[in-house]
Amino acid sequence: MKNSTYKEKFAILKSWNPQIFDSIKKDLKNDHLRNDIPFTKQFFAGKNTAKLTTEDLAEGYQRALDESEHAETIGEFISNRWLMKNSDLYNFFAEKLMHINPNFNEIEELSENDSNSIIKEGKEQFNAQDLFIFALLNSVAFSENTFKDLHKQAKTASETQKVVEEAKEVEKSFEKLINNHEMLFARMVDKYEKKLSGLEKKYHQDVEGLKKQVSHLQKQLKS
Repeated sequence: MKNSTYKEKFAILKSWNPQIFDSIKKDLKNDHLRNDIPFTKQFFAGKNTAKLTTEDLAEGYQRALDESEHAETIGEFISNRWLMKNSDLYNFFAEKLMHINPNFNEIEELSENDSNSIIKEGKEQFNAQDLFIFALLNSVAFSENTFKDLHKQAKTASETQKVVEEAKEVEKSFEKLINNHEMLFARMVDKYEKKLSGLEKKYHQDVEGLKKQVSHLQKQLKS
């Protein structure tokens, strides 16, 4: 993984690309697409760059990473901007790696114990997806097996997050449905309360009218 190209890295990260691009979409629109018109015309033809969605960016840039001869330059730009947005991750890894070797860029491959220790502590502060994305983009000197294991953990975490988010959406839908029913019920109650109030008023008026009629008849009978 340490010697992987950006094209290879982003192919592995394909399912997380929307997440990556969403965090740096302003950088992509303002600092790249505005300044690289040929690229924009090639991969975002006929689209207003200011209105590009995260899905548009992920699709266009992934195609560029797959097809463009400048894939490495593009990949490096995306990687650097994402790393800048996640400086806390960089600081975490830098601190841990410096304890192992002050010149951590010289580390060829971390031991299994060191790798497990870093990942375990990292998961206490960050989610597994971000740990994996950072480790891959920044070519952390994990062994191939460690990368595979972290990749699995990241995918599991993503699936769990997706289920949680879907559950939240269902919950929101139910809450909205309940709120709508409560509003409808309140309107119906108000409507029938007004109707009942009108009927009650009419009832009292009718009773008063009958009382007057009875009183009038009684007076006639007495006379």
